[in-house]
Amino acid sequence: MNEECPKCGAKFSVTEVGGGGICGACREPIDCPYCHETVREERTTGTFISTLIKVPDSHLARYLGISDDDWEEMGAELNANTGNSGEMTYCYWFIVPEDTPEEVLHKTGWKTGQIIDDIPLDVVDN
Repeated sequence: MNEECPKCGAKFSVTEVGGGGICGACREPIDCPYCHETVREERTTGTFISTLIKVPDSHLARYLGISDDDWEEMGAELNANTGNSGEMTYCYWFIVPEDTPEEVLHKTGWKTGQIIDDIPLDVVDN
């Protein structure tokens, strides 16, 4: 069966090994092979092996509601908002480029030339 991790967005397959016993079924964890968080538990007499199918999109892409491929295709330049001092980064911003694909504009509701700002530090720095 295929799963998607709700924490990181990775796609992976789950295989049960050694299940099908008569008694002694326990709740065994199904862990994401990318972030290693427990996605859920299921009863089995065996164990579960998770295999990564697709690495999740970056935190930035997921925050913006697009894929990494969409971000690359846009070609937007991410800028740091350093305030007046120029010494500390408060957040990030970018301008939606003129040649942004229509699909991305429709998906996000952005307009070309629009400033997308207040992107949190932890979204970019991760």
